[in-house]
Amino acid sequence: MIRPILKFLEGLRAFFPINLLFSQVKYNLIVLFYWIFLFGIINSSIGMGIGLPYLFLSPEYLGLSNYLAFLILGISIGGFIMAFHIYSYIQIGPKYPFIATLSRPFYKFSLNNSLLPLVFIVNMCIRVYSFQKGQEYVGEYQVYGQIGSLLGGVLLFILFSLLYFFPTNKDLFSITGKRSEEFQKKTSNVKATLHRKQTWYEPFMDKNVDRYYYIGSRFKLRQSRSSSHYDINVLNKVFSQNHINASVFEVLLVLSYITIGFFRDYEFFQVPASVSVMMILTIVIMLVSALFSWFKSWTYPIVVASFFLVNYLSTTTDFFQFKSYAFGLSYEKESLVDFTKESLIDYKYEDSVIEQDYINYIKTLENWKNQTGKKKPKLIILNTSGGGLRSAMWTFRVLQELDSLTGKKFTKNIQMITGASGGMVGAAYYRDLMIMESKNEINSRTSGKYLINVSKDLLNRLSFSISTNDMFFRFQNVEVNNHKYSKDRGYAFEQELIANLDGAFQRTLGEYEEFERSGAFPTMIFTPTIVNDGRRLLVSSQHHGYLQATDQLDERVGLNPQIENIEYLKYFRKNNPEDVNFTSILRMSATFPYIMPMITMPTHPGMQVMDAGIRDNYGSKTTVRYLIALRKWIQENTSGVIVLKVRDTKKTLVGETFENIGLFERLLLPFGNMYGNFPRVQDFNQDELFSTAIRSMKYPIEVVTFNLRENYNDKISLSWHLTKKEKEKIINAIHSEENTQSLERLLKILKMETIKNKETK
Repeated sequence: MIRPILKFLEGLRAFFPINLLFSQVKYNLIVLFYWIFLFGIINSSIGMGIGLPYLFLSPEYLGLSNYLAFLILGISIGGFIMAFHIYSYIQIGPKYPFIATLSRPFYKFSLNNSLLPLVFIVNMCIRVYSFQKGQEYVGEYQVYGQIGSLLGGVLLFILFSLLYFFPTNKDLFSITGKRSEEFQKKTSNVKATLHRKQTWYEPFMDKNVDRYYYIGSRFKLRQSRSSSHYDINVLNKVFSQNHINASVFEVLLVLSYITIGFFRDYEFFQVPASVSVMMILTIVIMLVSALFSWFKSWTYPIVVASFFLVNYLSTTTDFFQFKSYAFGLSYEKESLVDFTKESLIDYKYEDSVIEQDYINYIKTLENWKNQTGKKKPKLIILNTSGGGLRSAMWTFRVLQELDSLTGKKFTKNIQMITGASGGMVGAAYYRDLMIMESKNEINSRTSGKYLINVSKDLLNRLSFSISTNDMFFRFQNVEVNNHKYSKDRGYAFEQELIANLDGAFQRTLGEYEEFERSGAFPTMIFTPTIVNDGRRLLVSSQHHGYLQATDQLDERVGLNPQIENIEYLKYFRKNNPEDVNFTSILRMSATFPYIMPMITMPTHPGMQVMDAGIRDNYGSKTTVRYLIALRKWIQENTSGVIVLKVRDTKKTLVGETFENIGLFERLLLPFGNMYGNFPRVQDFNQDELFSTAIRSMKYPIEVVTFNLRENYNDKISLSWHLTKKEKEKIINAIHSEENTQSLERLLKILKMETIKNKETK
């Protein structure tokens, strides 16, 4: 009984694919983490909150998740698999000298190194089947077609690679001109042994295995000859020659990826976002393995030294200063603003400036009041939360439903809109449709096709830009208002947004001033976060200096509050601030970390701005300041204020529970707590802020909330891409019990009656 087991263990120890798998763990741990990362994604263990698994399980190309999208994804996976084989061959191949004695050594090495990729492909096919059936509602035969396209793409790239490696891959005969039989043994194969009983673990501990069972041509199992009698220098020459061929292939492939980036503005080249992720991983592996071919063990020291050198050059010179611009602003050296602590301390408004801004905005309020047709209308302030495409679609859905039910009377009462990220994108799109409808450019803003537009994918073009030349070099420029800017993923995002929304947002910030001052369209106030010092950049087409005023009591008691909000129009008055593209303003407010680049403002040193949600994800701080600053006019001219909160997540979710904390969680808890409870901390602070404001105002303030996500287990990804099931959830969320009650309460406060309107269905 023991002998067969020992025989099996010896056979397993000599099975080459198993040896390679253990060698990956021992020598190739960094690349192994890439595989762990990919397994985590497709099994929804990594990136579920931002919808990363969806990009692989339902890739989208040219607006459709079809066979072609899966074929392209398969090709990219094939590219990653070949990069993995090349890297492994360079790193691990020389540890198994017998490989050099075989014909087509790289091909046979890759064949035996395919255990991990094979498990990944099988796992992915199972997950694609499950996801497409459950989330995208795809039919049985269509799913099989998608899986077939995926597998076809993988095989297509591998076959393409082999067309290069078959003629260039050198073996022992092509290098030396000798057959393996012609090499004389330098040492005897006879080994002394002690005749003792073998322990069960010795087959795994033995390091002198010299003959392996490997998968050879036509997938037949073969046993290798001993390689101990070969000249090690000759064998190394075989490996070195193949390393050079492999590195040439890698460099050509990386250059081709970067070259494709020149055509990123063409829809045909905007591959699925998951393909872009695979391209990034493939490029990194190929570059590192090419470096290993040239520099051997010096590779990591060279990479680390290069990193510090680039960082030094980027901080002391203009080299590697990859800036993302607000398109339309002037970045000329003579117009750069001094961004220093001293300049911020001196940045105080004179009373006359505050008074003039107040008077100007009162005119806007008077115009708004007149267009409502009521003596004392209800003033509605819309607060919309961040949350990527889900918040954009949800905010748009709520506004469209309320207008549809009231015969488009509801939005007449909205005077101001503020918030963050995706929610502001949805609200801004709805406002653009209101403008377009007033100019007879569209038939009706409540048409269902506009809800489809706002839910379209924004991630493919963005991620493609990241994966090609945006990571390394930015070769292309674009000219706006006679100023040249480098193209990056920020530019890609803005162009895709315009394309998705049928030409909306093709205005500058200044062009919205006339619409807002008329009172017929809501004023929008954006508050992106200034990363350098935590302040907020207050952006609008109108001047809002009155929001900066501090009470004289603050000064008398010695509080001396800092200026928190830097008003964009005033601070950048030398840089033509009204000429900035409105899409750049939206991007300032919706800069998801790492996915979108921080925008560098025209200051010295550079002011970096990003997502408004970092400081105020719901617009509450701006709203409270607005209510305080305009309290006299509101009290005299309105019947009260309604703060309409459109949130992507309910404050306290149904089904949310607390669990015991393990040792690993204890180590991460201090950091995870800060990140995980960040939105909740904002809720606590802003609830207290609102409560204080409501009690201190002499006019009624009502808060009405519409929540997208109410149940803890009912998740919708925070991403710029949505699945069919997620879109369906967003559309139906308006009819939840709590949202229905909020809708009835809102209309009751407004004293509006609903009408039947089926346009949005």
